[in-house]
Amino acid sequence: MQSTRDIKRRMRSIGNTQQITRAMEAVSATKMRRSQEFALAARPYAESALQLLGNIGQKTARKIHPLLEKRRGKNICLIVITSDKGLCGGYNSGVLRKAQKYLDKNSESKNIDIITVGKKARDYFKFRGNEIAEEFIGFGDFVKLGETIPVAERILTDWQEKKYSKIVCAFTNFVSTLRQEAVIRQALPITKKGIKEIIEGIVPKKGRYAGEKEKKVDSQPSTFNYRYFFEPSREKVLSELLPLLVEIQIHYMILEANASEHSARMVAMKNASENAEEILEELNLFYNKARQAAITREITEITAGREALE
Repeated sequence: MQSTRDIKRRMRSIGNTQQITRAMEAVSATKMRRSQEFALAARPYAESALQLLGNIGQKTARKIHPLLEKRRGKNICLIVITSDKGLCGGYNSGVLRKAQKYLDKNSESKNIDIITVGKKARDYFKFRGNEIAEEFIGFGDFVKLGETIPVAERILTDWQEKKYSKIVCAFTNFVSTLRQEAVIRQALPITKKGIKEIIEGIVPKKGRYAGEKEKKVDSQPSTFNYRYFFEPSREKVLSELLPLLVEIQIHYMILEANASEHSARMVAMKNASENAEEILEELNLFYNKARQAAITREITEITAGREALE
């Protein structure tokens, strides 16, 4: 059995760690609420913008704009969105595992370039020897649209230069405080199926943040026939509108990932604090047993000494 001094030292160390995890839990809870507000506030706009994007893409000839163009080729760009910091449980490992699975599945038949958002994704792929086309870090806890535009501009430029036949994003979709889902969604080219998948993920089907009514995209045929008129011209309107909608799409993905990060970190710190409390209770029991054993031993030695003197 350990000495009482060693047990006391260990209890003091774990107590100090518990104070840190409780402080981090409180900070993460505050950031979680704000980041969730950002993500939830952006969802209606993102949903409407993406629906508009899908409608235009469906009713417009794909040859009229490069962002709608389906291409044949083996070059793919994979954007992986993680956090800059750790201590957030399985948040980063979940999205990195999803991205790695996609790479393993397509690397033999496709040429895949990687763009990372967050230090964890950058460090992961550098450690594994993957070449990174570009990295973005330091977005902060509460991301604004102006901060995420460089990511969208990079992929828009690459697409205009016809470097890739497909651009996909691996990110974490915020479902609830206790659940975050790592997903892969196609960003370019703009397709009806890709827009449908993103819209269906915007409003969770279960949990606190689920909509009052599940929104099923294209579940029923529309009774209205829409006819789009473009002024001054179709090409001019699409050249201005489509890049903006792609920027909104990328911004929404980063917002979802941000909310998921802070939720995962708050839960991880809460679990760490509870585990520290359990360990302290066990150590306190060991300390009392060790102290009682020491007292019993001293009494036994004193009694034995008296008997020897007599």
